[in-house]
Amino acid sequence: MHRLPTLLLISMLVMGIWGCKKSDGPTPSEDPQDEETLLRDSTYFYSILFSLWTNQLPQPEGRGDDLDLQAYTGKFKDAEEVLVDLRKYANEDRFSFVDRAGKVSEEIQEGVYEETGVIPIYLSSDGSDNGDLYIKLVQRGSPAERAGLKRGMRVLSLNGDTQLDYLTDQQQSLRNFYAFFSGETLELIVQQPGAETTETITVTGSAYYLNPVIDARVIDLDGHKVGYFAYTSFLNVWDSHGNPNAYHEYLLALFRDFEKQQIDELVVDLRYNGGGATNAAELMASLIVPVANGQDRMYTYKVNQYLEEAGFTDVSKSGAPFVPVHFQKPNALDLSRVYFLATQSSASASELVINVLKPYMDVELITTNRQGTFGKPVGFFGYPVVNGYADLYITSFQMLNSAGFGDYFSGLMGQKNDAQDGFLQQLGDPDESMLAEALHHIQQGSYRTYNGAKSSNRSTLRNTLRGIRTPETHPHRNNMYRFGGDVAPNLSKSR
Repeated sequence: MHRLPTLLLISMLVMGIWGCKKSDGPTPSEDPQDEETLLRDSTYFYSILFSLWTNQLPQPEGRGDDLDLQAYTGKFKDAEEVLVDLRKYANEDRFSFVDRAGKVSEEIQEGVYEETGVIPIYLSSDGSDNGDLYIKLVQRGSPAERAGLKRGMRVLSLNGDTQLDYLTDQQQSLRNFYAFFSGETLELIVQQPGAETTETITVTGSAYYLNPVIDARVIDLDGHKVGYFAYTSFLNVWDSHGNPNAYHEYLLALFRDFEKQQIDELVVDLRYNGGGATNAAELMASLIVPVANGQDRMYTYKVNQYLEEAGFTDVSKSGAPFVPVHFQKPNALDLSRVYFLATQSSASASELVINVLKPYMDVELITTNRQGTFGKPVGFFGYPVVNGYADLYITSFQMLNSAGFGDYFSGLMGQKNDAQDGFLQQLGDPDESMLAEALHHIQQGSYRTYNGAKSSNRSTLRNTLRGIRTPETHPHRNNMYRFGGDVAPNLSKSR
């Protein structure tokens, strides 16, 4: 096997991305039956070009314009199988995927979700591998919120099915779990925490604009003013013309209010935030960073040799997409410490915000179950192939903070890492377990021990509830995307 000639690759990259022309990748024919074959070939071809781990991948046979891609791809059914096999060589790449339905553009770029807005969870109260069905989160602005569903409700019946335990649902491919992510009409019988009565709620999955700020408040705490907000997704904060959009204004307005109320502590709840657009993470980090560091370096990129040789990290090249990023602080909030609440569902752009602030301020991270965050210090851009048949998201860059740290593939571990998610209480409730840990540290300068947790009528059950691991529902979530006005025009199909 031979490696692709470097000069050919650089020419393809410059023409295909910076020059806004079609690349020299696999060329579609007029036969629509060839689309999947071409997608398999394109997935392999652009993995070689873009992958952060290109040196570890099997190289195509042939040279120049005579590359035999199908010598490798011919044994696979589809593009997804190609990516699965490539992971055998680059096993840290748990993230690359094919977007056939344009979901990334709809959700991360435009904020449009199509589902009920419920994130369900199976919770065990006896330590076993079986559990009951609960509502973990209700997205703001969703059909579920409008229908009256709330976090902490137990689902006793779903369209007449009352056998809703995890092991039963697992035997039927988690049919009831996945129903919340569909367009079906669901008739639910639910029960509030601690209630003896039940209520019937009907909800239908449909398109809605997500508001990622689930809860925001200022908590008066023995002389401290503590700002708190829960944020569920890093949606793109720039419109297609490079101007600030509504999601940009949400964050600015939130921090203006924190400033107006003169908070002296801040708690950022990212426990269910799987990531999103890097420009949203950059805005949040800039809003939080101390004033003295408001223009300092935020992070740098690591890319493969092909992107580097093409000038993508060259600060002297206008429009180079992977040059160092600096804070651009737009506000006067000046804190020396920030608390983050996180779980293994906190990924990617969430982890980026935490990591880039560490060199500049006291970052207190609170995680659960003696585990850290998800572990994704890498990201990608969308690349349309086969005349728009699909978009490829090949893991292409790693982000390092100003201290040079970015190797957290196993996640970021909290100083307090045995916190418990208070599944039965609303986010923002000062008595909710994870937020209470931060408030205790603000008051006492130390974290609570497990046995020191506050007791209440609900605490005994709350402290025994354990989430049972279930599969990701969308392959494009828990990911970090390079979007925004400072990116080369063709790096994303929605630009």
